Amino acid sequence: MNHRVMFFISLIVIAVGVMGMIVQSGGDSPQVSEEPTVEAKPSSQRTIMLAKAKIELSSGYILGANDYELNEVTVEGNSDLIRLDISALNTGTLRGYLVKSPIKAGSYIESGMLEGPDSPGYILDSLGENEMTYNFPVRLDNSYLLDSLAVGDDVALYLRMLEVSKDSRMKSEVGLESSSGGGAGQSDQYVLSRLISPLTVLSIPPKVEISPSLRSDEIIGFIQLRARTRDLEFIHTVEKAGELLLLPVHGGTEAGKIRLDSLLPQLRTIKQIRG
Repeated sequence: MNHRVMFFISLIVIAVGVMGMIVQSGGDSPQVSEEPTVEAKPSSQRTIMLAKAKIELSSGYILGANDYELNEVTVEGNSDLIRLDISALNTGTLRGYLVKSPIKAGSYIESGMLEGPDSPGYILDSLGENEMTYNFPVRLDNSYLLDSLAVGDDVALYLRMLEVSKDSRMKSEVGLESSSGGGAGQSDQYVLSRLISPLTVLSIPPKVEISPSLRSDEIIGFIQLRARTRDLEFIHTVEKAGELLLLPVHGGTEAGKIRLDSLLPQLRTIKQIRG
């Protein structure tokens, strides 16, 4: 009996020794520590375009270059200014855009407050009560207007005509010919008069390829202007009396009228000598 007990004790001791050796050999193996990798978080900032009104803007107003200011700013992704971003308009200017609702000076301009010149209803929405469009003809000799004007610009309408003197009318009545061979009389002169100001440009025709076969007086398109009823009455009354011209609103003479002899005083002297 004692032999059996000793035998089992020996087996247990051997098993414990073997287990200890296995555990010890496993503990001696080098342990590789894994360093945690830190992923770079994408920036939450974004760049937006903001527009601010410099003056009081009423409904139906067409923006000019000096009516607003644009600023590109970088804001956080949760900024309240993001809703004011007008980058979706895909334009570097608001010139010519129609204001659909009143905007106070110093306030931000939102995309929903504006209607672009390319909108199908832009021209009709731009017209107020007692307003219509006037089609100003663009010819080869005044095609410079296509490079000089933009939608939203204000222009002045001028009339250039030949002012016939009383002396010339009397000669015409008695059938006398002038010494210039049937042309304008010596005392006749050209006069440039401002008719209406301002008129707002609503649309400009696309540029056309200038062909050598085009005549200088051939119409190549029309500039649409916004005009009031009384302005249209005036225009249609005088448009056949001479040549209509479009010029900038500002920078002209205060009187709005220029006579040829006021620019060339020597013509006045000739007139006085000839009696």
